[in-house]
Amino acid sequence: MAKNMYLSRLLLTRKKAKPGTNGLALSRILPLACVLFCWIHSGDVQAQSREYAAQGKVIQFSGVVVNGLDSKPLPFSTVLIRNQNRGTVADASGFFSFVAVIGDTVDFSMVGFAPRQLVIPDTIRHDAYSIVMPLEQDTVMLMETVIYPWPSREKFREAFLSLKLPETESDIIRKNFNLAAIREQASHGKMDADMNYRSLMQQQTTQLYYQNQVTPNNLLNPFAWAQFIKQWRRRKDADKMIEQQSQGYQQYENSSSSSDDYQYDE
Repeated sequence: MAKNMYLSRLLLTRKKAKPGTNGLALSRILPLACVLFCWIHSGDVQAQSREYAAQGKVIQFSGVVVNGLDSKPLPFSTVLIRNQNRGTVADASGFFSFVAVIGDTVDFSMVGFAPRQLVIPDTIRHDAYSIVMPLEQDTVMLMETVIYPWPSREKFREAFLSLKLPETESDIIRKNFNLAAIREQASHGKMDADMNYRSLMQQQTTQLYYQNQVTPNNLLNPFAWAQFIKQWRRRKDADKMIEQQSQGYQQYENSSSSSDDYQYDE
């Protein structure tokens, strides 16, 4: 306001000058007027820029977050404005884009990398601002950790001393080759997934093979009877072999027990 009043007074003094001194006064006033005009205009521009900065200039802030070692994109990195609940997460290519205000402090973070900050400069002339933000790897050395199955050495010692192991080789053989227990498990055991699948496939194949036909009766089939007798003989031979093996193991156990008693008597 004071500048404008000073300029108006100069113009009035120019009008009150004498007729003979118009050219001289004009040559002196024009440069001064130009300087004053530029000074006033620059002050107005600065005031307008300060007012515009106070209001906050909105821009489209975008860029790519990359690895500072090999410049590869870092997918799903976090980009947030400090002290505000605004920001975004980069996509699979490390690209991000959101609306920000000039002067905001943007924090970039990623698991395994050191965080970085960026202040959006106030010298931006356009409504968009793009950057490439590299993040350096943050290596943290962890101490060695040894995991034991027992909480302490005392517990381990107690468990080790209370552990019951077979005393001789015969005990180990008797435990692993108990034919009676194996046969009982085989007779009372259920079919596993493979056996159930094979049985189902065989039933379906038989149904499809004899579809729209009369299923033959194997009671009158001599070949079926011959196959049945052959399998029965094989089963009988297998039972005899199992009995002989069980008798042999019993004789071995008796001989081992008698030898142990003999050593004990000595």
